[in-house]
Amino acid sequence: MSAKGTTHHKIHGLTGWGLIIGLPFAIFGALKAIGGGSQGFVDWLSSPTGAVGFLAFATAAIWYCKLEFDEVVMDYTDGGLRSLGLNLNRLVALAIWAVSAFAVLKLWLGA
Repeated sequence: MSAKGTTHHKIHGLTGWGLIIGLPFAIFGALKAIGGGSQGFVDWLSSPTGAVGFLAFATAAIWYCKLEFDEVVMDYTDGGLRSLGLNLNRLVALAIWAVSAFAVLKLWLGA
């Protein structure tokens, strides 16, 4: 059975690779969309390719940031404060992801 730190390290590496692979696609798509002004960007996020690509990139970025801040909390706190910090970090990351996913899916599905 692997230790929690090993799993954390593996997930951190996978989200890092997700950012590395997804960043060029996200930048290229956004730059191409910006040519059409704000409506071009909305149209890009409304397309399946733009919505799924942006949401995948945003998910990796949010998760990566959450894992980075988990390390700060684990390094500088202990006991109940550590547990509180990790749980609050989890909730904030989930809230940011939920708002991002809702906005992108609303554009994509036209709801």
